[in-house]
Amino acid sequence: MSLESGASWRSRLVTAVVERWGISRSLAILSVSQAGASFGAGLIIPLLAPLVAGVEAPMVPATVAGIRVTQEVQVGVFFAVFGVVRSAVQLPMGHFSDRIGARKPFVEAGLLVTAGVIYAYGITGSLGVLLSVRALHGVALAISTPALMALLERLTVGESRGSAMGFFSSLRTLGWGVAPIVGGAVADVYGLQATFSLGAVLIVAMVVVIRVGIPDVSTAVDEPDEDTADVDSGRIFSSWSQARSFCGLVVAVITVMIGVSAVISMEMPILERIGGSKASFGLVFAITTITRLVVQIPVGRATDRFGRMVFIAAGLFLSAPLVALMGFAQTLWGFVALRALLGVALAGVIAPVYALAADLADAGRTGLQMGFVTTAFSIGFAVGPVVTGILSTVGFAVPFVVTGGATAVAGVCVVVLVDG
Repeated sequence: MSLESGASWRSRLVTAVVERWGISRSLAILSVSQAGASFGAGLIIPLLAPLVAGVEAPMVPATVAGIRVTQEVQVGVFFAVFGVVRSAVQLPMGHFSDRIGARKPFVEAGLLVTAGVIYAYGITGSLGVLLSVRALHGVALAISTPALMALLERLTVGESRGSAMGFFSSLRTLGWGVAPIVGGAVADVYGLQATFSLGAVLIVAMVVVIRVGIPDVSTAVDEPDEDTADVDSGRIFSSWSQARSFCGLVVAVITVMIGVSAVISMEMPILERIGGSKASFGLVFAITTITRLVVQIPVGRATDRFGRMVFIAAGLFLSAPLVALMGFAQTLWGFVALRALLGVALAGVIAPVYALAADLADAGRTGLQMGFVTTAFSIGFAVGPVVTGILSTVGFAVPFVVTGGATAVAGVCVVVLVDG
């Protein structure tokens, strides 16, 4: 085969992939880099609760407002600090990204700070320092996430956005899903610091991939169309319908992320219940993302054909009983089975929410408006461990049942509020 015919064959293959799936070379590279970064960050998931339990905390009171400050509550607060800081910083960073028209530099800067933070986790010696590092972790993701979502919007088109978002989400999920299992195993053999260092190195490597492989496609500020001529008027949304829809998406994301993160502050009670190691908990946490990975792309394609909203609502209604039943699981494989089915349900929520938010967003306000959705993820991930940590003082099943009920209510909110 000649060089010309080989190049022609590759060109036709790339064209076919782009036309069928909406996946450009830049989107593929971005997806791979995010998979690697998610793997690096996900390595430390099963290590965080033991890390909090193992540091010195001499100033922590025994009770606050009548609530016992158990180990589970401390873990919940640790995760809440991350979410609160990220939520507070994310919208201003998205707006700043819109104003100056930069996307890739924000993504790279956020990942570099994340790498430094993950390394720092392993060398902290007190709860106060650990909470400060966790807050900086929230700032790092607040810098990168709105710009990442806006960059995705630029690299996808409406008619194939579900497929493209499904592809991106699947690769990202692959890294996030496998990593906790690997991280738990590495920590069991080599120790915590080796795992933190490995995560930091992987994230830095992904920054290099982004720098070299993705062009600066978003260096110019979006041009507003005739429907968004008031971008600079100070209004966040261009219509009541748009505001109502984003409100519904925010409620959906917060509640579903509470359900996903419910197990984090419950790591110790779960391991006591089922008997297991850090690797066992890594499997419980990771199986949700692994099963979501399997079905995410076909679900994304289906949303292009049948609409986004019906899948989001269905995913929420399916998630509700699965989360509630976790409160009654007695074995490792019981937890694994419920979390695996939860991953299937989440495939109907996560990527379709991103795709619908991109469909609804106005030119010139993409970073700000999609920032509401990414902020909702942060809030849900922050609130989940705190809520479950506090409710677990009443009984093991209580946080799961309450969260499952809230997820069902969120499904109703989506049906009532969201257009799409």
